[in-house]
Parts: sequence; C-alpha cells; structure tokens
Amino acid sequence: MNKALFALPLLFAACLASMLYLQPGHLPDRLNPPAPAATTLSPIAQDLAPAVVEAEKEPARLALPASFVGTEVDGRFRVDAAGNLIVSEDIRRIFDYFLASLGEESLDASVARLRGYIDGQLREPARARAQALLDQYLAYKRELVLLERDLPQLASLDAMRQREAAVQALRARLFDSESHQAFFAREEGYNRFTLERLAIRQDASLSAEEKGLAVDRLRASLPEELQDMVLPQLQQELRQHTARLQAEGASAAQIRQLRQQLVGAEATARLEALDSQRQGWQKRLDEYLAAKAAIQANEGLSSGDQRAAIEALAAERFDERERLRLEAAEQLAEAGSSTSGG
Repeated sequence: MNKALFALPLLFAACLASMLYLQPGHLPDRLNPPAPAATTLSPIAQDLAPAVVEAEKEPARLALPASFVGTEVDGRFRVDAAGNLIVSEDIRRIFDYFLASLGEESLDASVARLRGYIDGQLREPARARAQALLDQYLAYKRELVLLERDLPQLASLDAMRQREAAVQALRARLFDSESHQAFFAREEGYNRFTLERLAIRQDASLSAEEKGLAVDRLRASLPEELQDMVLPQLQQELRQHTARLQAEGASAAQIRQLRQQLVGAEATARLEALDSQRQGWQKRLDEYLAAKAAIQANEGLSSGDQRAAIEALAAERFDERERLRLEAAEQLAEAGSSTSGG
C-alpha cells in the first residue's frame, strides 16, 4: 500500500477528516496492541545511514482488516543514536497507512492499532514524540474538515489559492516547523507548481510559445526530486487532453498549443520530433505493405519467388534494426484490417 502523499484523492482526506470531526473526544489514549493474529507485517528495511539506528528489530503482529492482508506498512520509523525520533515524511505515511482502515472498522480501532504499532516499534524518548505527532495529526484532520466546510467551493484559481494558503496556515499552527516541513513539504511544493502552472495557462497576455517557455522555467525551478514526481502527472494529463482534442477533430496547431501549456516548449519539441518519426515510419510501412500485396497478387510468381521478392523488398526498405519491428508491425496492421473489415 504505497501511495504518493500528494496524489491521495481529496475525497479520502475529506472523509477521514469528517470521521475524526464527527467523533469529538474519540481520540483514544495510548492502548496496548490488539491480540496477535496470523497476519505479520514485513520487517523494516535494514539500510539505514550509519548515524541512524533502526527503531525496532521485530515487526509487530497486528490483526489487520482484510484489505490490508499482503500489504506492508508504508514507511518506517527511524531514531538517531540518542534514541530521538527522526521526523520524516515516512511518519505521515505510516499514520495514513493505518488510518486507511476507516470504513472497514471504527475510528477507535484504527487509532488503537496505530498507537499499538508505535508502542511496539519505538522506545522512549522516540515513542512519546511519535504519539504526540499522532495527536497533532489527528487534530489536523479534524480541523481540516471545518476549514473545507467554510471555504468557498469554487473551481477557480483564486479559490484554490485561498484554500492552499488556509491549509498551510492550519498546518503551521498545529505543527512545529520541523514536522510541518517533513510531513508536507513535497505536497505543498507540488501544489505550488500546479497553481503557478494554472496561472500561466490562464494568462491571456502570453502567447502559446511564451506559455510553453514559462512552464519550462517553472519546472526547472523545482527541486530535482519534485521534477521527477510531477512528470508522470503531466504526461497523464497531456494524454487525456490530447485524446479529447483529437476526438473533437482538433488541428495540429491546437494540439501543439495544448502541449506547450501543459508540459512546456522543450517537451513539446521532443513530442513533435517523436510524432514526425512515427509518421515517417507509418508512411514507409504503408508503402511496404502495398508493395508486398502487389507481389502476393502476382500470379506469375511461384510461392518461393514471392517469398524471395518480399524478403528483398524488406531488405531494401528497412535496415536490420527496423526489420526486427517489421513483423510485429505487419501483424498489427493485419489485425486492424481484419477488425475493421469484420
């Protein structure tokens, strides 16, 4: 159960916050772990840095809901040589992993299991720090639903900016600076990028080319790790929008404008070069298939002569590397032809 934090659906966060809010006073004190069950969580990895010691050698045995069977706790606790908890994004992932059981069981059961896991994994003083962080995280989820309720539900850039600023202010109030950064820095960085990219797209004073260059500069300003993480999102968004535009009969210029606004000028140039390569390959393939069909239709040639002529045709039209692709391309072409013909 490995989830990128900023990719978690807003609906999950809202539902979790709602359940926490609707049960005031239901933040259990630290409880003992539930009775051991047959399911065993996988051991925590051993590849810690030299200055960091592993929190606990043996994984806790916990009775997990059915949907958790076969999954691993998403993250690990780490402590320094003095036994102090190292606050990292992993801790938030651990919290979210256990709280994802909401809906299968009660809030009390989810939180009790999480507190038991903390107690089983950590010793003092790291244990107390982790439990205090959980209290803060649960309070954050409870207050988040109040914030969402009071903010305007508008699909506008200003409304999204207002929401992001309010959420960050809530986090800053409930968490110290170290925990705030550790838990939410990547998510907030991604959200900033998204809002700034939307602002570029909506800027009527910029041409399509200028928007593309602005998106390039925006991506280049991101930390390297965040650049790698936003790329799949941009590619998925591009595929969805491109498919929609193509279905609507959009022109090549419209597709180009979309690409510039979504992924920037540099990526657009690479995509256009790839398009050109694909179109060139398809043109050569179509010409080859037509010539091959003419050979096969030539009744003056024996089957052996036809095979030899087709082999010579392929060697003439394609290099050795391309001929490795040719058979698969022919099969796809034949499959497409039979499907359309049926």
